[in-house]
Amino acid sequence: MRILVTGGAGYIGSHTVRGLVNRGHHVVVLDNLSKGHRVAVGETGFVQGDTSDRRQLQEIFQGYEIEAVMHFAASSLVGESVRHPSVYYYNNVVKGISLLDAMVESGVRFLVFSSTAAVYGEPQEIPIPEDHALV
Repeated sequence: MRILVTGGAGYIGSHTVRGLVNRGHHVVVLDNLSKGHRVAVGETGFVQGDTSDRRQLQEIFQGYEIEAVMHFAASSLVGESVRHPSVYYYNNVVKGISLLDAMVESGVRFLVFSSTAAVYGEPQEIPIPEDHALV
């Protein structure tokens, strides 16, 4: 499968990329390198850019014939989000909508959306199961 990994130069994204490549998928990483590192991606296809750039997203979807997206390009620090809510809103919501719109326009139907464990609050059990109550 041809998969675009947004935020793929970050910690979780880069490990996901490595796993996908090891399983034979064709992976393209889109990352603005604000927190990620180009070296973490290795020889995988890489585009430095941002999910807010609709034209660039359309070029990636068409040029690489992307079939699915794994979305890791979001801010996730709870304390920081309280101090800078508008930054988090813009990065996580506005840019996320831009990505979704570009996917729809390009006919990309599959999305894996990564979230943070903070949605579970104080966990009642470790490891946290996916059906754990949300806060």
